[in-house]
Amino acid sequence: MAAWTPDMAWPSPTPGGAAAPAWGGYTRLWVRAALAAGQAFHMGAHPNDRLDAGNVMSGPPAVGLAAVAGPIERLWVDISCDVLDVSIVAGTITAQGIFANSDAATLEVTIADPSGIYDPANPAGPFSYGGVSRLQPGCPIEAWCEVVDGDDGTWTTHWLFTGTADSWSQDWTPHPSSRRTTLIATDVTREWVRMDRPEQPAVGAGDTTRARVDRIVTFFGWLGAVVHPASSGAVTLQATTLAQSGWELLNRTLDDELGFVHFTPKGELRWLDRSIWFTKTDPVVTLGCDVGYDVLTDATPSALGWQLRNAVYAARTGGTSQSAISQPSIDRYGRYDYTRTDLGLNDDTQAATWANVVVQLYAYPQVTLDDVTFQPAIADQPWNAWKDVLDVDMVSDVVHVRWAPPDLPQHVRDSTSRVVGYSHRITRSAWEVTWQLVASNPMAYIGAVFTMGPHAQDRLDSNFVLGFAG
Repeated sequence: MAAWTPDMAWPSPTPGGAAAPAWGGYTRLWVRAALAAGQAFHMGAHPNDRLDAGNVMSGPPAVGLAAVAGPIERLWVDISCDVLDVSIVAGTITAQGIFANSDAATLEVTIADPSGIYDPANPAGPFSYGGVSRLQPGCPIEAWCEVVDGDDGTWTTHWLFTGTADSWSQDWTPHPSSRRTTLIATDVTREWVRMDRPEQPAVGAGDTTRARVDRIVTFFGWLGAVVHPASSGAVTLQATTLAQSGWELLNRTLDDELGFVHFTPKGELRWLDRSIWFTKTDPVVTLGCDVGYDVLTDATPSALGWQLRNAVYAARTGGTSQSAISQPSIDRYGRYDYTRTDLGLNDDTQAATWANVVVQLYAYPQVTLDDVTFQPAIADQPWNAWKDVLDVDMVSDVVHVRWAPPDLPQHVRDSTSRVVGYSHRITRSAWEVTWQLVASNPMAYIGAVFTMGPHAQDRLDSNFVLGFAG
C-alpha cells in the first residue's frame, strides 16, 4: 500500500470514532456503550439514526471478535464524537514490585450533552424505552484506538479498556453549552471482587499455580479467556476451601507464586509466574532525550529504599517459620524485617525458597524511575511510537528509558524497567500516557565496574576498591 497522511480519508472500514490533530494525525479513538433494546426498529430515516451507523436489527460485535449471527438485544452505540476527555487507569499505582497487586482498571469519560440525550433522568430520549433510561450501571463499555502506519497505510487496533458502567451522572446547568454527562466504568476486576461463595470442602492439595487458577475460574463459572504463561508455575499449593472472593483467591495464589495477575484491556485474565522477575530480555521500546522516541515530558526518580527487605520470615499455614537474611545488606543499610505467616504453599521447603527469592530481589536498593509520562504524538514518526507503546504488555515486557530534566542534563537516568501500571489522559489538546515502573531486576545490587587508573567516579570513595560488602 502507498504512504498515508492525515489529510487523506481514514483507511479502515470501522465506522465512527473521533480524532484530534494533537494526537499526531495517525490515531483515532472509539468509545462505545452497549445498550439494551431502546427505541423500536424503524424502516428508513429516523432522528436517532445518527447514534449508530444506521438502523439495525442487531449491533455489530466488538472489534476483533467473531460476528454474531441473528438479532441480539444489544445495540453498540458510538459516543466518541461527544466525548470531551477520557481517563483510563489500570494496573497498580504503587511500585511494589513482586508484591504489586493490580487494581481494578477504571475509565472516566466526560461527555458534552447540550440536548440532554445522555441524561439518565431523560424519560423520552434515544436511550430510553417505556419512559425509562437505558443508561444504567452494568451496561458494557469499551474503548480502543486504531493507528495508521504512515509508511504503507495499513492500520492496527489497540484495546484500551473493556468493562461495565458504574454510573452515568449529569450536573444540571441552566446553560446547555455547559451541560456535561460523566460516565464511570470498571473492568472485569469488579465482577471478580463480587464473586464470593460459601466455604467449600477443601480441594486441590498439590495444585500447581496454573491448576489453581483454572480451579478458581471453573468454580466461579467465569467464561472469559485466560492467558497462561508457558510454565505451570514454581510452586505447589495446599488445599483450598475457596472461601474468599474470586479476586482475593487469585491474588493469594499469585502471592504464593510471587507472580502477577491482572485483566488485559481486552478483558482477558492474565497471570505470570515468578520467573518473569528474573528473565532478562531486550527492551521492546526505548524512550529518551537522545535515544529511541523523544516523547518524554515528566519522570519521577526514586531510590526505593522503602522497599528494602533484608530479613524475611515466611511460614505456610500450619508450617514452621523459615528465614532468609542478608547480613551484608543489614550491615550496609540497617535491618528491614518482613514477615508472612499465611502462605498457602504445600511444604516448608517452598516457604524457605519464597523467603530467599524476596531477599535476593530486595536486599539492595537502586535509583530507578517510579513513573514516566510521555506523548507519543510528538515523535518524528508518531505511528511507530503509538504502536510500540500501546503494544507493551505489563510486567513481561521490558522498556528502556533514558531521561533527565532539560536544565539538569547531568542527572540523566538510564534504566530498564517493567510496566506494572499505566494511565491515559485524553483530551482534544493532548493524549498523555503515564507508566508506573519497577526495575527490570528489582533491588538487584548495582555498583560501579572496577577500573584500573583514574576514573570519574573516584570521588565516590577514598580510592578504588576491588569488592563491596554484599
